[in-house]
Amino acid sequence: MVDIIISGDAGKLHAVYHKSLTEAAPLAVVLSGNPRQKHHMNDRISYAMFRAFMDIGFSVVRFNYRGVGDSEGSLGTTADNMLDIATVIDWIQNHNEDSDKIWLAGHQLGAWYVLQTLMRRPEISGFALVSPDASVSDFAFLSPRPNRGLLIQGADEAEDARAFSTHLTQVLKKQAQIDLETIRIKGANATYGAPAELRQLYNDLKAYVGRENADTKLL
Repeated sequence: MVDIIISGDAGKLHAVYHKSLTEAAPLAVVLSGNPRQKHHMNDRISYAMFRAFMDIGFSVVRFNYRGVGDSEGSLGTTADNMLDIATVIDWIQNHNEDSDKIWLAGHQLGAWYVLQTLMRRPEISGFALVSPDASVSDFAFLSPRPNRGLLIQGADEAEDARAFSTHLTQVLKKQAQIDLETIRIKGANATYGAPAELRQLYNDLKAYVGRENADTKLL
């Protein structure tokens, strides 16, 4: 993996990129949580998601939104961060023109960005949500987009967070025709603080992506 700089709408975006040795390997973009809550591309959960895709043979990139770490600019709005996401997706696609699959994975607020991007980019072939932010309640952006995805959550997260994930699953099915497979990691809360919990997150994501990526019915 190498550090790279991507030219963004507000200046340079700092990213880390792994190029697969496999010809025409599938692609993945990892979205970290809310930068206003100190989440960034090098936090433990973002790195675990990145490694899951890397170790299964994907070309994968993670990055800091504008105003985070070495990315230029000021902390942005949702619209600003969505522009950064679009820039990074365009970058990895332009550098891997032979690839025909691209996945998204996001943690916390990044999980919502995954869903919004899914509605805007028909080429997205798979996705994973890790402990989505339960404070977000605007589902107006959802439209029919038949697909499947994974939701990973700590079994010991707050009761309202677990109830919210159940509600999200129902909303996605009804409004967007999206089926979510849910995995709750025993003993974990939203921080996945113990090494065993983080390892389980990595293993569960890797297993799901491997299975779904091999399924020609995914699209």
